[in-house]
Amino acid sequence: MMAHQVEARCPLRPQDKCSLCFPGADGPHNCGLVYLMMTDDDLREDYAERRQAERRARH
Repeated sequence: MMAHQVEARCPLRPQDKCSLCFPGADGPHNCGLVYLMMTDDDLREDYAERRQAERRARH
């Protein structure tokens, strides 16, 4: 049985795969841009609201 390769998705642009746009990152788990966004209360709240709206629109 072959292992399934999973492509990491960008948490900031979920429709896109992680393009390693932050220097030194090897995925979203250590991307400085993701870190900055997720540690800012206002940005994190706005992001959560946008994701919820997208989920509602799909259903």
